[in-house]
Amino acid sequence: MNYSNKWMAGFMLVFLILGLSSKAYSQTYTTGVVTLSGTAGVAMTAKIDIGTQVTLTLTGPSGRWFALGFNANSMAGGTDVVSVHNATTLSAFDCNLTGYSAPATDAQQNWTITSDATNAGVRTVTATRSLATGDANDYAFSSTPTSVGLIWARSSTASFSYSYHGSANRGATLATFTQVQPPSAPTGSANQTLCSGATVAQISAGGTGILWYSSPTGGSPLANNTPLVNGSTYYATQTVNGLESTSRLAVTVTLNSVPAAPSAINGLLHFCYTGGGQQYSISSVQGATSYVWNTPNGSTGSSIGTNLNLLFSPSFQSGGITVQAQNSCGQSSPVSIVINQHLQSSTTLNVTSCTPYVFNGQTYTQSGTYNFQGSTIWGCDSSVVLNLTIATVINQNVNEDACGSYAWNGQSIFTSGIYTDTLQTLNGCDSIVTLDLTIHPIESISLDSTVFDSFNWNGTVYTTSGTYTQFFTSAFGCDSSVTINLTVLLSELSEEDKQFSIYPNPVGDQRQLFIHDFIGTANFKIRDIQGKIIQEGITDGTIFIVESLNYGIYYLELENQVFKVVLE
Repeated sequence: MNYSNKWMAGFMLVFLILGLSSKAYSQTYTTGVVTLSGTAGVAMTAKIDIGTQVTLTLTGPSGRWFALGFNANSMAGGTDVVSVHNATTLSAFDCNLTGYSAPATDAQQNWTITSDATNAGVRTVTATRSLATGDANDYAFSSTPTSVGLIWARSSTASFSYSYHGSANRGATLATFTQVQPPSAPTGSANQTLCSGATVAQISAGGTGILWYSSPTGGSPLANNTPLVNGSTYYATQTVNGLESTSRLAVTVTLNSVPAAPSAINGLLHFCYTGGGQQYSISSVQGATSYVWNTPNGSTGSSIGTNLNLLFSPSFQSGGITVQAQNSCGQSSPVSIVINQHLQSSTTLNVTSCTPYVFNGQTYTQSGTYNFQGSTIWGCDSSVVLNLTIATVINQNVNEDACGSYAWNGQSIFTSGIYTDTLQTLNGCDSIVTLDLTIHPIESISLDSTVFDSFNWNGTVYTTSGTYTQFFTSAFGCDSSVTINLTVLLSELSEEDKQFSIYPNPVGDQRQLFIHDFIGTANFKIRDIQGKIIQEGITDGTIFIVESLNYGIYYLELENQVFKVVLE
């Protein structure tokens, strides 16, 4: 049989309409699960439930197309069909037949697919629509119990492309509706109190598949997260075996809020230990059903009301009290205070004072023991015993001599003078010390000296140039030192060591001295017999001796040679 001529043949349909009164419209009817094909791996079933709308549950193989037609015994044109035609979204689920050919997509898709799931190779599609859509391509389901003929077909291969299916993949059956008695309304309290922000899902109702409505009849179910409105009435149905109750439970809700925090805790923050108790209280809070008190360690007492009586051990010193108002919706923010217990005071004071001492408003100038009885700032008994010592100021004069510097009170003093410092005695009193200080110098002298041949210093003879130091003790017993930077010149060289000779020598009134065999220029110095330089300059072989020199013996230094010169 060619698919272009017919879609399927041999369908048999027994169509029976049972007329019932329209008064039964509010009843619910179902076909139950109708087995269309029991072939393993490609089985098909259908279930049609009728109440206020039609609910179709259709199963078939997940890997191929399958279809179901209503109120027909063949592929006659105009037959209302639904088709699972795609592995994903079923955009053309609502179809009709135009003869023995592939289903045509309805322009108006009146079925709403509420579920499309695949499990173990079986695809289950659940869809709803009105009993009568007004669409000429749609079959109008009866609102009374009846029977309806169903035709079905599926692909002969694992494909979603429409093609001729063959006789093994088609069939017809008769589905009979039976009346189902709806369940009763859910059970529950007609008046319920919840907390602000509650939703319809939090209203209590006994039953299965609970749905909530805003009206006693009709309307659409409310979403579970719909916020409740204080004083409003909500209506619940239950669904048993896929059938929703026609009667509804009415519940009026009252919404409560978490109570506000108590305004303050009344009671003493500071108190003396007496062995008795302390009373604390708060004002009542609107909407609160009880109160939560938290008490400090070292106290005994509890309460769920607005008053709290606490007993304290002597060891208790300080701690916090906290209270919160509460009801079934929760607890308020806490209010807290810190309380302090004070004991009787008994104190002994040991005081040393350098000046008259003021105690309890009186001035004491004599050492002794004094007693005081009174109250602390918290009103607790207080006794004080004062053991007083009046110490005196010490003045002290010190005369000191020192060499170079004097260390005093953490500092070094280098100058003679009068110095005063204020110290403290062991009693903490001022001690004035006056220092009369004389600083003797530590002398350190450095001399430069040039001599001929040798130098005798305090019995020590030095014949070579160098730096020499000798140490002495001054008249004040202070160390002193003298350092001589000594230059020792040889007054005569042997004839064989001399490079030059001078003439005339002695030098006459012309005051001219000539250097024999000298070429060029050179520095010269003329010293007296003590080694003091009395003339120096540059010579080119002739030296003019200054006229201011007295007659006598002098020494000429020239090119590391020394010549004895007689001036007469």
